[in-house]
Amino acid sequence: MGLNHAFFRHYYETDDPEHRKRIVGSTLLFLLAVTVLAMLILLPLAPQISSIVLRGDDGRDLLKAAGENHAELMRLVFLTCFFEVITTVPASILRVNFRSARFSALSIVSLLVQFGAITYMVFFVEPSAKSVLTGRLLGTAFEALIFFWAVRRELSLKFSATELRGMLGFGAPLIFGQLAFILFTAIDRFFVERYGGFKEVGAYTIANSIVSVISILITVPFSQVWTVMRFSVMNEEGADEYYARVLTYMVIAGMFLALCVSAVAGDGIIRFGLQKYWPAAVVIPLLALSTVLDGASRVLNVGITLRKRTILSPVVIGAALAVNLGLNVLLIPRYGMLGATVATLLSYIAFCGFRYWASSLFYKVRYEWGRVSSALAVGSAIITLFYIIDYFKGAGTLRMGFYITLLIKVLLALSFPGFLYLLNFYDEKERRKLSELSRELWGRIKQSNATEPAVNSFPLLARSEALSELPADPKPLAQLSSTAAAPASRSLEND
Repeated sequence: MGLNHAFFRHYYETDDPEHRKRIVGSTLLFLLAVTVLAMLILLPLAPQISSIVLRGDDGRDLLKAAGENHAELMRLVFLTCFFEVITTVPASILRVNFRSARFSALSIVSLLVQFGAITYMVFFVEPSAKSVLTGRLLGTAFEALIFFWAVRRELSLKFSATELRGMLGFGAPLIFGQLAFILFTAIDRFFVERYGGFKEVGAYTIANSIVSVISILITVPFSQVWTVMRFSVMNEEGADEYYARVLTYMVIAGMFLALCVSAVAGDGIIRFGLQKYWPAAVVIPLLALSTVLDGASRVLNVGITLRKRTILSPVVIGAALAVNLGLNVLLIPRYGMLGATVATLLSYIAFCGFRYWASSLFYKVRYEWGRVSSALAVGSAIITLFYIIDYFKGAGTLRMGFYITLLIKVLLALSFPGFLYLLNFYDEKERRKLSELSRELWGRIKQSNATEPAVNSFPLLARSEALSELPADPKPLAQLSSTAAAPASRSLEND
């Protein structure tokens, strides 16, 4: 119901502990009531639902053909979803209070318990789908138990209908926006399958799976932090500058990782992968660039969320979906998965534009468009060089071995921050920080290579100088650093 985002938005509107308890209690009681009601409806209908969902193109029930009790499996899925939904409340409490270490520890323990339960069920009970789903159910139930235990003192059963209406008004439009976003990211697979066949859609899926490492390492952890941080600083002086800098640094970090993935992934597929997946190498750099824009789009909607205009969220994503559909129809029949890749990239450009336009209607942020454009331009130029190297290598013009061209690509990717430095991309404070970090790193290298480690006083001096430049109120910086370790165990949040 979109309450995970509404919870953060309303929680930071007040400092009153009693008011916050009503927010917690209203969210918890409503989710419990709605989810229990859903279970009472879905569990008896499991046979009918599974017969529709799990039927193959030839009309056969796929699980019955495999000897599985399909209704029982569907019930296990429903019960697992129950525990996943209610765990949203204690997880949100930990995140909103910046207890990232505890959140990470509990998530890792839960993952290990779930993995252990699945392993035991498969190896020692029965190697079947039922064993896998039973193990997952046990793991999610354990996760709910330890998360609720961890926040037991912050839990509340105080209910406020007024508070709930406000949160549902904020969160409900996000449901439709999320559904539209799922279609936005997945619908091109159906077009590729229709016009290119299973072989091409398989290669396209492999390419998307490879570039998803950018989301796992950058976008998902950032979303975990950003969902909380944008609300925690919204009433502080300098919030506009904070939002602008976040977009710049998000683009830099995403582009750097995208270049690293693009430098090695394509050659890696051709060198070590099956031949039917080789076409994926062509589209990986462009898909990686699309992932950078996906991360940037999450920063461009602050006006919609801060001003509670989430009703526009499905409209914006719907418009981007319409652009994506039109481009898919136009490009995929002619160019296959390359057309799908170009359609994805252009659609994300449109998506970012739509989000910025809608957000600016309610809250204007002066983003550093010059620096953002420079980072995107330099990254795009390096990707173009990757394609040029691959073209001449494929044409036989370049008489260099696999590892030589791979080394050139890697060096180009790693040179991305240096190219930005040559273009005077960084401001004076950033250049000073980079210089200090490089000198400290070089000092540590020399110290580690010395026969007897010398006393290196520079790191302490650098830290003392850095502390002198911190703002008077370092709370936002402390909060950001405390939440940076939040894991990517939860689903992607795109609101």
